[in-house]
Amino acid sequence: MKTGNNKLKMTIKAVCFTAGFLVLFYFSQRLLQGKWIEDGAENTASTSTWVEYRALEPDTVDVLFLGTSHVYSAIDPMYIYEHSGITGYAFGGPGLRFDLTYLSLKEALKTQSPKLVLLDMSAVQYAGQQTEAKCQKIADQLSFSLEKLEYALDPDSEEIRALNILFPLFRYHTRWEELGENDFRYAAGTLDETVTRGHYLNYERVETAYHFYEDAGEEGRCYIEGRNLEYLERIDRLCKEEGIQLILYKLPAPTWYLEQSEGSAAVAEKFGVPYLELFYHVDEIGLDPATDYRDLNNHMNQNGAEKVSAYLTRYLQENYELKDWRGKNAEWDGDLIKYKKQKASSCNLSEVCYNVPK
Repeated sequence: MKTGNNKLKMTIKAVCFTAGFLVLFYFSQRLLQGKWIEDGAENTASTSTWVEYRALEPDTVDVLFLGTSHVYSAIDPMYIYEHSGITGYAFGGPGLRFDLTYLSLKEALKTQSPKLVLLDMSAVQYAGQQTEAKCQKIADQLSFSLEKLEYALDPDSEEIRALNILFPLFRYHTRWEELGENDFRYAAGTLDETVTRGHYLNYERVETAYHFYEDAGEEGRCYIEGRNLEYLERIDRLCKEEGIQLILYKLPAPTWYLEQSEGSAAVAEKFGVPYLELFYHVDEIGLDPATDYRDLNNHMNQNGAEKVSAYLTRYLQENYELKDWRGKNAEWDGDLIKYKKQKASSCNLSEVCYNVPK
């Protein structure tokens, strides 16, 4: 009898020790992992964006905008909501390739059931994996899944380390001296939520120039093959399985070439989905390369974002039956008031703040 009791006690101790270790490991990982949550920082597709997204009432986001950093610069979901009542969210990341875009979509569908997914095709320019830091920034916010395990172990993900992707604590274990208030608030789940719906609000201005049809040789190559094509097909298949309308499109960021545009259109035709080449509508949108971009990498500022968002609002209203949530969703209505105050404050602090035609 004593032997049986001793075994039971040892088993209980082992279970308690294991549970305690896992809790401590999880908390330490949340505490130490990198954060991109500073006020006014380019934090989209990172910590703040996912905190805001996961806090939303389930099944209230009807449109997801996916892609590279051009997406969170050019798409202003709160502007779209204000002028149409359409609820949208912008998930973009610096140099975000289609593999992590697919994983982000899988994660996003855990709490929302969008009717439309708009995928910007800028990533067809990338032949290889992005920098380890950029990949980690996105992967840190994705929960464990078989797809994430596959991504971490894929030999084509040459810039990343599998252990760091699966257990970020191993990458960030030396951050103890850098810890601040936001780290502890994030770990405790009390971090202040943003109200930008993934958009990066910015009023800086840098004059740029268009060269859509320029013959750029290798620079203009369209890499819709291998890994890129595989994950585009996964995105298409996932949308079809979930009953979501996929729309491929290209934001008019001036580094874009005819080969890339034609390749994107061919993929859309293969999938049987629409393709919007917004370069063909630059005049209709009203974009001005002298006033509507914030850097020489061709990311839009708020002026350009509102012009593009206005155009996409009209497109969505004319082609799809989407609910007008204004006055029907207290969360979105309240956040819109907060966002307009934030936007006005940012505008007042800027030397270049424009009135965009509504």
